[in-house]
Amino acid sequence: MKTSSTHPNSVTFRYVRVGGQVKPRDRAGFTLIELLVVIAILALLAALLLPALSAAKEAGRTARCQSNLHQIGLGLMMYVDDYHAYPIYTFDQSGFLIPLGFWHERLRPYTRSDWTNDLYRCSSYKGLTLPGNDIADPLGSYGYNANGTQFAFSPFGLGGYLTDPYDWDSAVAIRESEVTTPADMIALGDANQMWLLSPVLKAYYGITGPTTYSGYARLDINSWLRSTASGFGGAAGIQQASQARHRRKLEIVFCDGHVEGLRPEKLFDKSDPNLRRWNNDNQPHADQLLR
Repeated sequence: MKTSSTHPNSVTFRYVRVGGQVKPRDRAGFTLIELLVVIAILALLAALLLPALSAAKEAGRTARCQSNLHQIGLGLMMYVDDYHAYPIYTFDQSGFLIPLGFWHERLRPYTRSDWTNDLYRCSSYKGLTLPGNDIADPLGSYGYNANGTQFAFSPFGLGGYLTDPYDWDSAVAIRESEVTTPADMIALGDANQMWLLSPVLKAYYGITGPTTYSGYARLDINSWLRSTASGFGGAAGIQQASQARHRRKLEIVFCDGHVEGLRPEKLFDKSDPNLRRWNNDNQPHADQLLR
């Protein structure tokens, strides 16, 4: 004999009589509809949680990158304190043009790190990390504001310039006193990236690999403007690779040591207030940009 019992605000339970006793009948398993509802709820929860988890992971990578740049920035400030000048971007180590050295090597006594060590690696950067050589710049996460708004060896950035373009011994470093507004002068940061074809990698770095978008050891507004211009073959890939870092921002350390996250369209904007941040005299020098 079947009986049932109900209670307000409760579900209905069914019972069966066994040997003169009333016992609850074993519950049946989930129906197909119930399983589908559970799966749908789990899928909805996953869709809600995954973006939050992704954002939290990227926030962690950004914090690590900011820490790296802060430490490199401190190394730069200690170098300047000792030498009263900024490191020349590239220099002739031997006096015979080969091999060339690069700015980060000047900071080694202060950072105790080389280009391929963790300090110079941003975890949001997906390109190649390779040391420089006598014919090619280092490839990697971070770049130095060597030139300001003038392309190549320039008196406006931090990387020094040649008074004689054919004589490495004529290299002149930027003096500490020439940086008029350290808190508003870009020092270094997430490098703008280049479109590197496989033949270029083979010719300049001696490696075989696929076409890649990689940063190089300069943070350079002219290179960005040229490589992202309409009609340039790798423009879309360069922009996509740059926007994939730090939730569409590039982390930048200034000469006073503070770090800012800036969107590429802001960092490379050609307005006078923004161009001032690239030049050691805090003037825009817009006329020096490549046309």
